[in-house]
Amino acid sequence: MTNEYKEDFTTTKHTKLSRKSFAVGSLARINNNYRFLNKQAKEIARKFDLDPLNHNPFINNIAQLVECVHVLYESIEMIDELLDSNLDDICAEYDIKEGEGVGAVEVPRGILYHHYKINDKGKIEKANCIIPTTQNNANIHHDLPQLVKQELQNAKLGV
Repeated sequence: MTNEYKEDFTTTKHTKLSRKSFAVGSLARINNNYRFLNKQAKEIARKFDLDPLNHNPFINNIAQLVECVHVLYESIEMIDELLDSNLDDICAEYDIKEGEGVGAVEVPRGILYHHYKINDKGKIEKANCIIPTTQNNANIHHDLPQLVKQELQNAKLGV
């Protein structure tokens, strides 16, 4: 899904997909899944004028707050369900096997891509993770000069 690349000015990796950068995380999830938020999270979003299809990367922290409220209420419901269930029904047994695999999982700041190679003793011999912060690096690099220009202009205007 992502193409990692290096820039001469930094030791961190950047990623791109169909253009020079992209962003993952709360704002992207809110844009895609606003209709699934619980009423408490939607109320917080309204208080901050966060409507879906917002492309302002500097409002991502507000989107994170909205998600925190959503997750808090959703977690309480899930804990109640677990407490009411038989925990033996949700525990799985497994055997250690040698193998290699890749996966992707949604995490607080975006999608975590991971690849592992495991030996027959269950020891991880090789791992590669493409974390959301890395996926956002290029976008941050491109957005930051625009923010500085905007703030300098605001300072000149006395805003």
